[in-house]
Amino acid sequence: MNARNDPSQASGANDLGAFVASLDRSIEDMRRLAELMLDELRAIESRDPDGLQQIVDAKRGLLARLENETAQQKGWIEAAGFGFTPDGLERFIQAHDRADQLGTRWSTLLDHTRRCDRLNSDNARLIERDQRRVAMTLRLLKGEDTGATYDPRGRAASSGQRGRTISQA
Repeated sequence: MNARNDPSQASGANDLGAFVASLDRSIEDMRRLAELMLDELRAIESRDPDGLQQIVDAKRGLLARLENETAQQKGWIEAAGFGFTPDGLERFIQAHDRADQLGTRWSTLLDHTRRCDRLNSDNARLIERDQRRVAMTLRLLKGEDTGATYDPRGRAASSGQRGRTISQA
């Protein structure tokens, strides 16, 4: 009996094709997310709030699509009797990957995911650095002791000494 005569095999092949298509959509969305995160980096560096907001909005929509694809993929994996874990996915791929359709795609998706994670961490560090710089500037303008100020002779000012505000200087 071949797949045409056996509905369970035909359904499985269709499900596998749908799963492959879902992986392809996820790969493309993750590739696009990486591009957006690079755009986000440039917007942060150039202090472009309007551009940054547009990027955040685009990321939000993309992430919603990725969440939907991931939920569908999880459903297919679990319906096949495997857990949606690294081990379960590996076993699913070994059991169903006849033409190397799944393994290479899954590996590509993981690579894109790792890249996006690194880009996200880089952008977060840049934002935190800028926030610290702004906070330090505000403390200096208010004349607060920052613990890292110097007197007119270039020596570290004592931490108990209160600085002068910009209007007093």
